[in-house]
Amino acid sequence: MMPTDDKLKRELARGPLKKSGFDERLRRRIEERLDESPSRRPFRPYRLAGAGLTLCVMIVAAVLLVRLHPMNTEEARQAAEQPEPEAVADTVTIAASADDAPRRSVLLLGLRRDGADGEPSTYRTLLVAGGPEPSDWQTAEGEGIIMPYRIDFWRLDVRKFESKDFTLRLAGAWNASRGDMPPPSPIPAEEVGSVEERVLFAGNRYIAIARRTGGEWTQHMMEITDLAQPRNVAAILSGGDRQVPLEMKESGKIGVDTDAIPGYSNTGEWNFARRAGLWMAFRSGPSAGTAKTAVRLAQGFAFDASLVAHNELALNWTDIREVQPAAVDAVTSPIRNMAGILTDRKIVFYRMKDGKLDREMLELPLQPGETVVMTEWATHVDYVDEWVNRVTKLMESAPRRID
Repeated sequence: MMPTDDKLKRELARGPLKKSGFDERLRRRIEERLDESPSRRPFRPYRLAGAGLTLCVMIVAAVLLVRLHPMNTEEARQAAEQPEPEAVADTVTIAASADDAPRRSVLLLGLRRDGADGEPSTYRTLLVAGGPEPSDWQTAEGEGIIMPYRIDFWRLDVRKFESKDFTLRLAGAWNASRGDMPPPSPIPAEEVGSVEERVLFAGNRYIAIARRTGGEWTQHMMEITDLAQPRNVAAILSGGDRQVPLEMKESGKIGVDTDAIPGYSNTGEWNFARRAGLWMAFRSGPSAGTAKTAVRLAQGFAFDASLVAHNELALNWTDIREVQPAAVDAVTSPIRNMAGILTDRKIVFYRMKDGKLDREMLELPLQPGETVVMTEWATHVDYVDEWVNRVTKLMESAPRRID
């Protein structure tokens, strides 16, 4: 018989339940069960077999599902690899915007002027920065050759060593960014006589020099780090100082032979010069009727990227001569936004647009007889200002020439 509402109310009004729901006897029983070892269910092999069969069925079903899925067909895979039309359009737009963005270029132009007989050659470096706006253009200059090598800037110059028995003018290089001093005096040799070197070319890490010993000129490609060591005069006189081995590449250009051991095996095989705005190497050999070394101009080969980072002229000589009929050399930026045209007396810089000369921006005088020995460019936005700032400071602190 169910209690009435009044009876339930009377029971609840008397307070808590009279019997405890968790008494001492129940607590002891729980503790006794906790101390007991759990009972193990007997092993039944058929249960394992059933579980394995179930797993196999699930695997087969998953494989069939993947193979029969409509996105697993060849046509579906090819379609999935194609980006959405909107994505393609966005990519093209971004690329075009990056190409059209105004950019600056910085040129380090190394120049050499040869003196009269008995007089030393002199060297200087021009820094020219240019871009689309007139405010982008600035210049600086300093003595000697300041060239980028790895993350630093090095000085390259020809120094004079003289005594009552000999006169030496030898190329030397040192890390100017680190504040290094020029290399020590050369290691002497008996009966030296006179030795004179001239810098013909300065590139990524290699230096081409012309050397006169015994009245004869020879040309050599050397590594800049070798010029940072004390020069061994005996090795120079014997032609035994280290040379950079060169070879003809499949591209038809001349580059460093990375498989050969640096030595002097190809000493005198090549001569180096600028022709039509390019760095080139020429086969050397005896000229008809004489034993002297001559340059066979018909066998010229352009330098490849192992010798110089940028060796390209983005203008034809017809366009160059239209604006500068007396042009003898020219340089253009790798991003084709800046060009310099040299005559015997000046270098004129132009802004370029769409690969063509656009507007004359700057004119700098050249000394009579100056020729180009270095053309190094910076065009990336992360390096343009750094080159300008670092090289300008080095030019301001350039050591005075002592001959």
